[in-house]
Amino acid sequence: MQVGRGTRWPQIGDLLTEKVNGREYVGLVYKITPDDSVFIIWSGKTPHGYYKEYGYSATNIHNQYHKFSLVKTCK
Repeated sequence: MQVGRGTRWPQIGDLLTEKVNGREYVGLVYKITPDDSVFIIWSGKTPHGYYKEYGYSATNIHNQYHKFSLVKTCK
């Protein structure tokens, strides 16, 4: 984890859940680019707003408590 980013900042191996319109999607963070784009492998259907070419912004995952939850990887 980068210094000062806190526990809500995604890392490779974290389990991510996203709540959209009453549905919950679960995936695994497998890649983070230098510009903090986060790429997820989803366990089932992919959420409507996720594009595999772009991923999600780490800042959005960090700031949107109502939408995203992270289960941290133990290292």
